Amino acid sequence: MAVNKNQIISWGISLMFIVFAAVNLNDPDGWMWALIYVAVAILPFIQKIKQTYLNQMAVVLLVLGTLIASGILNQWMPQQADDRMVNMWEHQREGLGILLASAWLWLGRRLK
Repeated sequence: MAVNKNQIISWGISLMFIVFAAVNLNDPDGWMWALIYVAVAILPFIQKIKQTYLNQMAVVLLVLGTLIASGILNQWMPQQADDRMVNMWEHQREGLGILLASAWLWLGRRLK
């Protein structure tokens, strides 16, 4: 059984989201991000889930990620020490992660 390049990329991206879940566990709202990232990592591999459902979830995450990254939802986000890393605040990084998750749900299955 030969493994092609796209399968390796797919598994690598899914592993990246599992790592995202793990590094978010130390945040006050880490359980929420961990659940989202683990779901995003495995959903494209579950064949019973239709692509249209993944696309709908991707659009929801796109909107949510945009609102979080832009700071519009800051007042509803849990308070935490805002440290700057790679010139981004905590919520901006979380929003960017959700935007990446949206892209993966939309495109992940197309890699196969």
